[in-house]
Amino acid sequence: MKIYKFFLAVFVFFVILAVFAPFFAPFDPNFSDFQNVNLAPNQTHIFGTDFMGRDLLSRVFYALRTSLIVGVGASFITTLIASFYAYIATLNSNFIKELFDRLIDAFLSLPSIIFIMIFSSISGGRLLTIILIIGLCSWMQSAKVILGALKTMLKSDFIAQAKINGATHFKLIFFEALPNLKALLFTLFGINAAHAIAMEATLSFFGVGSDLSAISLGLMLNESTQALFMGSWWVVLFPGVVLFLLILSFAILSTSSNGKGIKI
Repeated sequence: MKIYKFFLAVFVFFVILAVFAPFFAPFDPNFSDFQNVNLAPNQTHIFGTDFMGRDLLSRVFYALRTSLIVGVGASFITTLIASFYAYIATLNSNFIKELFDRLIDAFLSLPSIIFIMIFSSISGGRLLTIILIIGLCSWMQSAKVILGALKTMLKSDFIAQAKINGATHFKLIFFEALPNLKALLFTLFGINAAHAIAMEATLSFFGVGSDLSAISLGLMLNESTQALFMGSWWVVLFPGVVLFLLILSFAILSTSSNGKGIKI
């Protein structure tokens, strides 16, 4: 419980910093001061500066905003697609059930990271496009988990009673079954958000993520690849620690809420 409260506080703190980044950032995150290049952490630049003299603390605040937008947006798309897939896969048709069971196994066998990187490089790296690509390529595991839970719940007595009362399949799934799986959906949403943030950071690190106008933690790590050789450890440390804590916060909060959670 103490760990849960700690990471809840970390998550809330990060959200506040991201939302109010323009107010908290001491400098313009894109302002290059070539007279203060690669400065170590000091009173003026708490996290130091990078190879272009940009204030790292300010850039981290704005990067947090980008990462949270990607995480929440992509996770919403992923969970929505997974729910509709499970809805279709539970229709009263043996052919559809067998077909969708085969489809989900086929999708899971494909290396999604390769497709995400290819589509990201083709799309030009706009932030909204990255969110859509990650969401559209990451729904398979969630769909399999939701589908398994729905198959079990559809055998419940209250579902049978709803059928007797004339409820349609759509109402059974979205108004009867899924509301009773809210803990599972919340867990999946958090895990998917953590996955999306890590995926965006990976894409940005390899240079196929969002465009340079959207500062992200992955982009900052990409820009710091030569920093260690120059002795500028702070350029790698602070974005890396913030990214790690953000992903870990999503994962722990989603799997620890009310003592319920799943592992994928």
